[in-house]
Amino acid sequence: MSFDNRMHRDPDVRALELYNNAYYGGLFRRIVARLLGRSRRLQVLSEVINGRAIITRKQLGLRTVRLSDVQGTVMRPDQFDIEFYPMTRTTRDRWLSVASGMIADYSALPAPEFVLFEDAYFVEDGHHRVSVARRLGYLFLDANVTEWIADQNASDEASANDEMN
Repeated sequence: MSFDNRMHRDPDVRALELYNNAYYGGLFRRIVARLLGRSRRLQVLSEVINGRAIITRKQLGLRTVRLSDVQGTVMRPDQFDIEFYPMTRTTRDRWLSVASGMIADYSALPAPEFVLFEDAYFVEDGHHRVSVARRLGYLFLDANVTEWIADQNASDEASANDEMN
């Protein structure tokens, strides 16, 4: 086996290649979006809830989740963009560690934690795992899911108040 083949099979080398592609690919997408006047900001759950009361939090357990349904974060909108491309270099070391682990043996990593709210998933814990999984081409990811259900009456009242003003 040649030196190049061994280097390419090394999880750390693959992780670094993957990170660089993800970071610069995401940077390019954000520049294009800015030029076109579009946002690539990751949705934040509290903004989607928009003041409605959460009346139920139900543990659904381990579920297989389509990564395209993961559309936001519970509270970290400035580290990853809407497609979970890393936005800052401060995430690099953690990203590389997760990527190496996923490349070598994904089963060794704990499942991420997602919140399901109105047909969309929001990452509570596992942003790096979602980012790496998307860059590796995964379509699905097993995650521990908690469903949040909002009081629809509060939403209707807020809408009615907005219409009156």
